[in-house]
Amino acid sequence: MTERILIINGNPARNRRSFSEVLACAYNEGALSSGHEVRMVKLADLDFDPILHEGYHAVQVVEPDLADVQASIQWASHIVFVYPMWQFNVPALVKGFCERAFTPGFAYRTDAKNPLDAPLLKGRSVRLIQTMGMPGAVYWLAFRAHGGKAFKNLFGFCGFKPVRLSTLGLVEEGPETRQNHIAGVENLGRKGA
Repeated sequence: MTERILIINGNPARNRRSFSEVLACAYNEGALSSGHEVRMVKLADLDFDPILHEGYHAVQVVEPDLADVQASIQWASHIVFVYPMWQFNVPALVKGFCERAFTPGFAYRTDAKNPLDAPLLKGRSVRLIQTMGMPGAVYWLAFRAHGGKAFKNLFGFCGFKPVRLSTLGLVEEGPETRQNHIAGVENLGRKGA
């Protein structure tokens, strides 16, 4: 089945090619080779304020770049986030993007009497690809992958199903480890998973 895939590179690097960008490109290549439609977004290139200044107590104007990404989210049947784990969580830019893009009225309803009626982005799946210096097994066993799980919960609340988390560890170990991760991510792209 052909998917409409939105790939979001969440690494805030602007002046260098990050490993997140390499992985996003690998996923893109795999997806295109299987005939999937793909759009790519690099959060570091967007012009938006990542701070939700008044929380949900005031309306904050959605900048054109955010509106474009929201349109791509609505277009997509599958979304892929690629980002590094920093301090056991997503980078601040990713968190800020989510606070500004996945808002009430776009991603979920606050007036739903039944919580099952709150999600507005049903019919889409998401893959979170999180890189880290530690072994992935240590992140899951010793630290219970709490940052990744919290990020997964946001998407589940908005109606995405399934929500999958891939933890790619030991990214600083050397070229062989990185090549294995690149090949694995490209394979995910081919499958549209």
